[in-house]
Amino acid sequence: MGTGVDYIRFTAARQKFRLVAEERGKTPPDSARQTQEGRKGRDGQEERDWPADSSSPSGLSASPASPKPPHWPFGVQPPRDAEPMRVLLVLACGILVFAMLRGGLNFLYTVEANKLVQQQIVVDLRAQVYDKMQRLSFRFFDANASASIINRVLGDVQAVRLFVDGVALPCVVLVLSLLVYLVYMLQIHVGLTLACLGTTPLLWYAMCRFSKLQQPRYRRVRDLADRVVLVLDEYLHGAAIVKGFGLEAKEIAKFSVANRAVRDEQLSIFVTQCWFHPLIGFLSQINMAVLLVYGGWLVIGYERAPDAAAAMQTGISIGQLLVFFGLQQQFSGQVANIGNIANSIQQSLIAARRVHEVLTAPLDIQSHPDARRLPQPRGAVTFENVVFGYDPQEPVLRDITLDVLPGECIAVLGATGSGKSALMSLIPRFYDPLSGRVLVDGVDVRDLDLDDLRRSIGIVFQESFLFSTTIAANIAFGRPDASRAQIERAARVAAAHDFIQQLPQGYDTILHEGGANLSGGQRQRIAIARAILREPAILLLDDPTAAIDAHTERDILLAMEGAMQGRTTFVVAHRLSTLHRANRVLVLEHGRIAELGTHAELMERDGLYREVVAIQISDLSGGAA
Repeated sequence: MGTGVDYIRFTAARQKFRLVAEERGKTPPDSARQTQEGRKGRDGQEERDWPADSSSPSGLSASPASPKPPHWPFGVQPPRDAEPMRVLLVLACGILVFAMLRGGLNFLYTVEANKLVQQQIVVDLRAQVYDKMQRLSFRFFDANASASIINRVLGDVQAVRLFVDGVALPCVVLVLSLLVYLVYMLQIHVGLTLACLGTTPLLWYAMCRFSKLQQPRYRRVRDLADRVVLVLDEYLHGAAIVKGFGLEAKEIAKFSVANRAVRDEQLSIFVTQCWFHPLIGFLSQINMAVLLVYGGWLVIGYERAPDAAAAMQTGISIGQLLVFFGLQQQFSGQVANIGNIANSIQQSLIAARRVHEVLTAPLDIQSHPDARRLPQPRGAVTFENVVFGYDPQEPVLRDITLDVLPGECIAVLGATGSGKSALMSLIPRFYDPLSGRVLVDGVDVRDLDLDDLRRSIGIVFQESFLFSTTIAANIAFGRPDASRAQIERAARVAAAHDFIQQLPQGYDTILHEGGANLSGGQRQRIAIARAILREPAILLLDDPTAAIDAHTERDILLAMEGAMQGRTTFVVAHRLSTLHRANRVLVLEHGRIAELGTHAELMERDGLYREVVAIQISDLSGGAA
């Protein structure tokens, strides 16, 4: 635009000079002036356009009368015989074409960047995090709340998108734009460009200071967001308890406190942004003041120059100043984006670190490259001087030594916290012992292929989890290729077939989240069927009859006696009906083996087992009375 202004001024001055010369009847002779290339008329004669010297026989002064040629970008000059309006129309069309091209490129950039960020980065990163979580041991889940894990997979991964969408790609655009503007500004005037860059060190210092202030705040925001998700998750799982005790108002207040904490921290971040962005704007205004003073001085020097050559050396034209002003405005606009980029950097880096913690979490439970397999597992289990604790400083199991023969049933009895579940979790290698060894068929479980080991084990937890799919799919979860006949056979063994048949869609009934449309006993029987269908060599039952009534328990126990034939079974039990069916009973007390033997052997001793049995017999006698 500034070049167009210079061109208009140049054309008008040249026309005025030509008219004055014609009125005086004189044409500037070649011998008296240094001329530039003139345009040719229709008769083929050259017409001289302007004088380049200050001396003239006609007394015309070149300084006030002869125009200075405009300075076109990168030395591009229009033909001298071109009509001024035609040149200006070409300039206008060029601006329109550039605007359309810029709009089209911006559209393509937006679409392709969104595809790259959303589809390739966010989706793939979320899949990588989920894949890594499948291979993490229980220690990771013990150390991290479920709400924090959910927030990392969903919220933090989405926030990482901000790094690509709000940092990486904008930085590429920023650098390229600044380079283009800077090259053009330097081409107009080096000194003026360097003067306008004088505030760059201040801008760099302000950005570093801003980042240092914002980083811990964004970390607190993510931690507080975990708290909000935790409160919500607890309510969803405990809604019945909350409503049963009439504590809705308390839960609302707890959620409000967590929610306001996030708001207050975000407000603190916003306040810091409010002074940082005006600071960048103030630095840009300093550049504008420098441009006004220094640029104006250069324009004055240009206008006072005696000839075009001197003008180009001593200053810049008003058109060049306008061009420089426009470039400097664009340059400042890009610099202002640094504030948004700096803010996005901190926000995305905190989220990226939390995601990185998951992706780089150590895989302390994994198969070795030369891990052995169990082609035909027999089910022999051995504990050798095992010491284990969820916290290494507080062992839960101490010096556990036990040999279990293939096909033997071991009932595990003990008070709460005695280490029953911990003992069971070492067999499928959910955890590794702090010292000692756990062996299956004479091989240390750490030397076995992890997937192969767990395929040979069936597990029923005290509180069984069911997936939101059909009953048949839940039973076949550990054996997806099982036929419907095999599924029904396992359900019959677990005393689940009859109640499943009474459901509207039978085995094709879709379960609600966690199996909420079934009773506790029904869920447990489906879980037992799921373990039986896998036909494992080792069966781990963590108090499976705790949520089942006495009649159902009797049916399950009778049915499972046949299912457990030939399988090594560990069953955590407290009921006498389960204990006396075991080949041996293991009594744990304070993490140590207090007693070990058959039901008859332990009843002959004056120990903990005999005391527990006596209490149950007394309760049964009292109930009968």
